[in-house]
Amino acid sequence: MADRIPRRQAPEFRDSDEGMISSVLDDGFLRVALDDANQYGPHAMILLLGIVSTITGLVLSLAMIDPTLSAVATILLIILIALEVRLKIIRGIFYSVD
Repeated sequence: MADRIPRRQAPEFRDSDEGMISSVLDDGFLRVALDDANQYGPHAMILLLGIVSTITGLVLSLAMIDPTLSAVATILLIILIALEVRLKIIRGIFYSVD
């Protein structure tokens, strides 16, 4: 039976014999979470969802206290993300250094 939508090639996958934390840190946190670089992709994705939901909860709780605090926190997060994209400040934490 032919597929209506052609399947894409599987991403490069490295089977790791190390523990979960060291394996995720060796291959880069975002690379494992988003690209499934090794077998711990689902675990890293759950951690990423927890981090994002925590940040979202903090910004929303700041909005309940004072909306300007929430706006300032959001602007600071956007600036931090823009700096990271531009300057790769914390690249070693999230991506493996090749």
